[in-house]
Amino acid sequence: MRSIQIVEPHPLLRLGIVQALSSLRTEYVLQSTDYSSIFDVRPEGAECAILVLSITTFKNLHRLIPDICSAFSPTSILLLSDDETMPQWVQTLPAPVAGYLARHAVPAILEASVRLVLAGGRCFPLSQHKTESKRRLDADVSSGAVRAVMSTKLSCVSIECEILGVTPRQYEVLVLLARGYPIKLVSQHLHISVATTRAHTESLYQRLNVHSRNEAVYIAVERGASLGWPNMTSALEYAQHVLPNATQTSAPFSDEADAPVLEEKKASASKKV
Repeated sequence: MRSIQIVEPHPLLRLGIVQALSSLRTEYVLQSTDYSSIFDVRPEGAECAILVLSITTFKNLHRLIPDICSAFSPTSILLLSDDETMPQWVQTLPAPVAGYLARHAVPAILEASVRLVLAGGRCFPLSQHKTESKRRLDADVSSGAVRAVMSTKLSCVSIECEILGVTPRQYEVLVLLARGYPIKLVSQHLHISVATTRAHTESLYQRLNVHSRNEAVYIAVERGASLGWPNMTSALEYAQHVLPNATQTSAPFSDEADAPVLEEKKASASKKV
């Protein structure tokens, strides 16, 4: 069984982080330590899937990360700090650094961030100038949407990918589209370009044989995918009541930015004719 390593100098905070991630005990071994003994304790047996590293300053981070990697060999590292914002250069750190979170984040967000990184994603704050996107994400967090999405176990994600015949990345795009995210916000959330997001969306639509966001969500739920909702009842309720016109293949996206590349090519071709 793989492990989740927690490095936090304050005993109470360390205990709190362990408690916040307790739901992962069935899948991972939770281990914690402080800086004083970080190089004395060498984890044995369990491979370190993610290391939650609490830092008090960004100084000397370039030297600390290699030392941490040497001690634990983590697949990924999630940084915790008191600062609400982080220097942009943090995202240029070595590959294991896959996320950053303010230490005062609520337990649900910490757990969601850890699950996202474990799934192979990245978890960095949005740029400061993207205020509208940030407000929208904050609204999702308040409503519990992010927790609902990320609480889906990795095994369930694999099963639903197989049911739908889509890749894990296409599934991530579908889950966010189902939450009403426009293409631009999906790209920001997944840290990929808008063009790449549209390409994934186009491929997703082709695999599901649909032409719109609503139809894709409806078909996915109809096939038995929960798309991160707590249960199938919630998913079906959403599909039946929030998406009443989902079966209409002509149902449009919410705005022009959401139209996939395939639809743009069709429009361009019709103009030429």
